[in-house]
Amino acid sequence: MSYSEQMLAALEKGHMEESRNLFQSVLKHDDDETKYNLAGELYALGFTGQAKRLYQELMGKYPDEDELKTDLADIAVGDGDTDEALNLLAKVTPDSDAYPQALMAEADVYQTQGLYEVAEQKLLEAQKLVPDEPVVTFALGELYFAWGRDDQAALAYSQLINAGVDSLAHVNIKARYAATLAHMGQYEDAVAVYEDVGVAALDPDSLLQLGSLYSQLDQPKDAIETLTGLIEGDPSFANAYLPLAMAQQKNGDEGAALTTVQKGIEQDATNPTLFALGASLAIKEENLDLAENYLKKARAIDPENQAVALSWSNLLLAQHKDEDNVAFLEALDKSDEVDPQIYWNLAKSYDRLDDVDKARENYLLAFNALQDSADFLHDVIDFFQSTGATAELKAALTRYLKLVPDDVDMQDRLDELNDEADDQQ
Repeated sequence: MSYSEQMLAALEKGHMEESRNLFQSVLKHDDDETKYNLAGELYALGFTGQAKRLYQELMGKYPDEDELKTDLADIAVGDGDTDEALNLLAKVTPDSDAYPQALMAEADVYQTQGLYEVAEQKLLEAQKLVPDEPVVTFALGELYFAWGRDDQAALAYSQLINAGVDSLAHVNIKARYAATLAHMGQYEDAVAVYEDVGVAALDPDSLLQLGSLYSQLDQPKDAIETLTGLIEGDPSFANAYLPLAMAQQKNGDEGAALTTVQKGIEQDATNPTLFALGASLAIKEENLDLAENYLKKARAIDPENQAVALSWSNLLLAQHKDEDNVAFLEALDKSDEVDPQIYWNLAKSYDRLDDVDKARENYLLAFNALQDSADFLHDVIDFFQSTGATAELKAALTRYLKLVPDDVDMQDRLDELNDEADDQQ
């Protein structure tokens, strides 16, 4: 057994000191071909320093071997030394067998610099030289994916799938294709592809997206199952807690959602949206002290966050601090897109403060965006009834009953209005 083989065996067992000692023996005793193969293995395992040392030794012996230049350039890119990478690649001429690989490495450099057009040119040139090489097609797909040109990325990934290529560079091609479809808004198609891959084969990021897609498709139970499995597999995967809590809330299990938020905060205490959701859930559980605690932390993290601002307003409403709520919401910058809930909250506080005109103004500002919310319409109906706005009340009741046709009380209100109108004729 060569020293290279012994070193890899030591690494596999986690015997780092032994592997370092064996590396010195590799340098002294193994032949050049064995060293070259070991360098590739070490690079794939992430031991780039030792791989670089082997490549540099071989480069000193074989200065005209272009593959060594591209190998060293790949390491330089990973180290952030783009100048060194480009200097090495510039020495690979178009008549070299390694030229397509050099073009791909150059594309990688330019992509890291955000020069997507130049990277694309390099990859398209490589594709002309080796049109049937899956690695080039994959590199184009990855470039377009990062660039936001999802239709071209999807085309590249679908070509690989049709050619029977399942994975490259530790990337599941179908999963990446599904992510691209999701970016394009083709949620059902994306879910179908993810399900075809199978949950067991998906990495954590793909599972997170699948769970989020289930929520977007109003399948909260599937979202909960997927995201719960993700967290059980890796409790430290902090990004999964917020969408899981939102799915649980959508599924009507607000107690479980609050528990999920609390566990999520244990993993990541820097996410203001997680705190804001926790506060909203705590308010519904009538735990106003917890809600206030969460919101103070959220506002300290991101005082400009609109979701946090809205949750703070919800807390003020729950505490019946209507003057404070009005002062807080009216001071918000409304020059950009505003969450209609802010106008709804203003309307509720103005109504309780007996400022009918301001309440009406804010209910109307929120109406277009929230007219399909039964809860909002319920508040609007109560307001219009209390102010004697008969025409608006009838329209709101009619709209509400389309959403909640079995609400007997609201139907009685509408019938009463119609009877009054008949009596007046």
